[in-house]
Amino acid sequence: MGELEEYNEEEKAQVEGCTKHLEQELPPKQKDPGTFTVPVYFGSVQGRALCDL
Repeated sequence: MGELEEYNEEEKAQVEGCTKHLEQELPPKQKDPGTFTVPVYFGSVQGRALCDL
């Protein structure tokens, strides 16, 4: 029974740790930045790549 009790204590500690993180207030949502481009280089060729978050 000692091994099972030890396992249960470890599991309880993990659950308490997860609960603590879940109870923390979430940061406010940010506005959607939409799409934007970033420069890309392939050797001597330069271009722009479209990013969408």
